[in-house]
Amino acid sequence: MNHYIIAFLFSILFVGCSQNATNSLNQSLVITSKKETISDLDSLEVNLKSYIKHPSVQKISIQEIFENSWLSSIQTNYSLDKSISVEIKEHHPIVSLDQGRFITQTGKSINPKGKFKELSLVSIKGPEDSLGGLINLSRELQTKLNKLDLRLISFELKNLDMLIAKDNSGTEYIFSSKEFRVQLERLEDFISFELNSGKVNTIRYIDFRYNNAIAVFYS
Repeated sequence: MNHYIIAFLFSILFVGCSQNATNSLNQSLVITSKKETISDLDSLEVNLKSYIKHPSVQKISIQEIFENSWLSSIQTNYSLDKSISVEIKEHHPIVSLDQGRFITQTGKSINPKGKFKELSLVSIKGPEDSLGGLINLSRELQTKLNKLDLRLISFELKNLDMLIAKDNSGTEYIFSSKEFRVQLERLEDFISFELNSGKVNTIRYIDFRYNNAIAVFYS
């Protein structure tokens, strides 16, 4: 990331030394990405222009642009007869947390501000020291739900031992964290049975915390 920041700051200094460059900036700042972006590009353009045009005022810092956005790196390219081109790379989120936070594919916790694209991610809730384990458990559950073409939308640890999960059909699943993997195997057996019965789409609540039994509520 340092390489990109240095390249960006060099472009800023170069722009600041040229009146023609300032005029060009007033006309166009082109933001590009090799992948579909999560960021609101209009807001990002405003922030970048504000920093480039007024770096000494420090209304916004380059550090803030990174910390409060989806950006993981930026690289700039400038020529006197063209606009400034800024190529961005963004973090890839895998889950959402509380208070607007996200965990990225690299394991980094970010808290982007402002507008950005709505994301279809599983929401993980629990004590901070349990989040990594909860993410892994949610993936194991999602593997089972894939057989039903269902998507996990929330996964929460409550009261230290109760796991509450919910899928995109509205079905709720209750597990004991201590016996999660044993109960997950029972879910797989139950899924196979319900696929044959044709009732799987009417299930609204399943509790696996009973010994050798499950509680099921149908709509």
